[in-house]
Amino acid sequence: MVNTRVSPLPVRGYSDSSFSRAVVLAVLTEGLIVAVIVVLGLMRPAPVTTGLRQKPLSVHLVTLPRPLPPQVIPKAVPARPKPLLRPIPRPVIHHRPVPLPVPVKRMAPKVVRPVPPRPVLPPPSKAVAAQAVNRYAVEVRSRIEAGLIVPRRIAALGISGRTIVAFKLMPSGRLLWARVARSSGITLIDRASLAAVKSRIYPAFTRMMPDHAVVFRVSVGLNDHRNRF
Repeated sequence: MVNTRVSPLPVRGYSDSSFSRAVVLAVLTEGLIVAVIVVLGLMRPAPVTTGLRQKPLSVHLVTLPRPLPPQVIPKAVPARPKPLLRPIPRPVIHHRPVPLPVPVKRMAPKVVRPVPPRPVLPPPSKAVAAQAVNRYAVEVRSRIEAGLIVPRRIAALGISGRTIVAFKLMPSGRLLWARVARSSGITLIDRASLAAVKSRIYPAFTRMMPDHAVVFRVSVGLNDHRNRF
């Protein structure tokens, strides 16, 4: 067995600056070695391949067809609706029904009954007729008196007089005629008295009076503004 004894080398005294310099030199040395190796690798020639023929490349020019123009799709035009043909209405002919003949009803003949004649009354007696005429004359006299008008000229002159007027009446009361039976002597008074008789409307005769025309006499008197019979 060999005993090896390593004894430390005596270390010389180095300073810090010298140590840094040694490190920088070592780094630079490695860098140069690497750069040389790289350059040598690039400078090597490319390997020559023998026995392999390179085929020539053939280039074919292909003419592409012209692009088709864009296809224009026409817009769909809506179809016009067909007009509806309405049927022409035919006139409806209404046939009037022929009326059936109406059976004529036979009317029984009317029996015309004879109108019984009015009973003929016996004529009133003269006394009864005279009384009826007198009563009628009183009514006639009152009507004439109501229609008597005194003319202004007679009133202005202050004259007076009495006139008797005769007139004839039909049974219906219609006046046939009128005239002065006896004059008062004054024309104005006679005219006023005659006008009062003609201007009146008279009633029909009563049943007790005669059925023929009768003549009446009435006395008309005028005195200033008053009239008296």
